[in-house]
Order: sequence, then C-alpha cells, then structure tokens
Amino acid sequence: MAPRLLSGGGLARALAVAVVAVAAVGLPGTALAQEDPHEPGHGDGLVPPGEWTHEEIEILLDLIDRTEAELPAFADPADLPEGFYDFGVTAPGGYDHYINWEWLDDGHILDPEHPESLVYQRTWNDETQQQETTLVSAMFFLPTQFDATNIPADLAWYPGWHTHADICINEQHRFAGLSSGGQCSSGVPFDRPPMMHVWIEDNECDHRFGGVDIGGLHCDVHGGHMPEDPEDPHEPHDPEEPHEPEAPHDPEAPHDPEGPHDPEAPHDPEAPHDPEAPHDPQHPEHPNDPQAPHDPGHDPGDDMGDDGHDDHVPPAATPTHRHPDTAG
Repeated sequence: MAPRLLSGGGLARALAVAVVAVAAVGLPGTALAQEDPHEPGHGDGLVPPGEWTHEEIEILLDLIDRTEAELPAFADPADLPEGFYDFGVTAPGGYDHYINWEWLDDGHILDPEHPESLVYQRTWNDETQQQETTLVSAMFFLPTQFDATNIPADLAWYPGWHTHADICINEQHRFAGLSSGGQCSSGVPFDRPPMMHVWIEDNECDHRFGGVDIGGLHCDVHGGHMPEDPEDPHEPHDPEEPHEPEAPHDPEAPHDPEGPHDPEAPHDPEAPHDPEAPHDPQHPEHPNDPQAPHDPGHDPGDDMGDDGHDDHVPPAATPTHRHPDTAG
C-alpha cells in the first residue's frame, strides 16, 4: 500500500499565531510563560512548554510551516533522492529513520528541502489488513564538526537537540547495536553530530519537537533563549573567558582553634591526648566498639551505598534491529 500523509495542525498553528499576536501587543519584549515550563504535554500542540520570547515562537512556527510544506516530497521511502538509506533499526512505536549522510555537510542547516534524515512510522490498518508507512518527521543534523558541547549559539536555543551515545554505528553510519557504559562492542557511539526532530503531524507530545530513541517517542525536550537576551539563563559558557583561580592554601597561616574543623587537615600524631576528656556514648571513637549503645531502629541496609539501580523501573522497550534489505 502506498505511503500516506497526515494533515498538519493548521488550526492549532493559527491559534498559536493569534496568541503570539495578542501577547505581542499587550506584553512587548517579554517572554511567554506556558502552563509549566518543566512539564511536557502542556503546550499549544506546536511549541513545547517553556518561557519563549515572541521572536522565538515565530521562528519555531515558521520552521514547522516550512517543514510541513516541503517534507511531503519525501513521502515514499522507496522513492527518495540518492544517498538515503535505512538506518537499520525500528524504534518502539514503529519508527524507522532514513539518513542521507552526504547531506550533513552540504551547507544546509534546518532546511526542510534538504533534510538530513526522515522518520517514518509503520502502523497496522485493521480495516485494510495491511501495514501503512507514514512520513511523520524530519530529523535535522548539524554538520559533522559539531557535538553537544559546541552547538552554535544562534541555534543552541532550539528545542530538542540531542545525540545518541547509547547507540552504536558502524563505518557506514548504520545501526550496529547498543552501547554499554559508553563503549561499543562493534562500531562507535552515535554521539555526534547533534540532531533535532520537527514533526509534520500531531503526536502524543502535544508539540512538534519530540525525539525518538531506543524507548520510542519522548517528549521532554529542552531549549533556551537566544544568546542576545541579557538575562538569558541558558547563555553558553565562553571557554575563552579568563577563570579566576582560587587562592592557594598558606601552610604557615596560624591555626584558629575556635574556627571550623577542616576534615582534610593532616593529623598531628604528636598532639597530646587528654585522658580526662569525657567519652561521648553517642559518638564512639570506634564504630565497632562493643561498649557503644545499640540503636534498635538502625537499618544495616542504610550503610550500603546507592548503586543507582532502581528495581521498580521497568526496562526500556527493545528496538528491533532490521537488515536494511528487509526495509521497504
């Protein structure tokens, strides 16, 4: 069955533009705070939650408009321009990525006419009893010289930039497995360059910048204000800015017996021991002192370090590794 396209969020976009216009008249030069900037799923259907400026919202809506207009040219994965290939794994939810690695360094950035990657969703139609393939999103890449630490300042504020260090790729830039502790048994981590999704249809995120990873669709994306904002809390750190070192420790400085105790101060073995100092039964000098009082409410498990494992968190859904020849 031929691939199909779903209609975009024209009504939601019109409402979003109206909100921007009204706010621009009433509150010039201020940011728009949505319901909860930290809680996904409370946007307007297009822009993710956050304190966006009017200019930022207009830029994001324009990117969505242009992506909706241009991306349908890539609707059929069997009829893509030369250079596109199936990445080779289906993420939970039926999401397949096609990538054109040659387009990463072609000079086009966030250009819907030259998307570096395309995301299709495979679903089963109960009425036709056939599988349908739907183009749902572009995935834009930055050029290959960039990673998560040096995204250009004029682009870093966009929501959803991410990498996939948990995924391994081979020399052909195809899926080669999952990494463990940042290490790949085959290939290298897919930790550069950064990438960002822009959807052409509504999804469960209630915005158009949700990502797709080994667990499927995820909606909690992050962005920040443009760097020219003087009160920008997301202003990137300038590595060339001089750093003021801390004052060195003076070993000849006199010791203040009334001052706070420094746990890193060296122990003086010649310091006299005071035999008349009272013994504190609540803080025995030796933790295993049999004379120390027993605390019946103490749980020995409290003394164990947290290994970071949560037995109540279910494992993430496993992506399906496909041979490229099986895609279609």
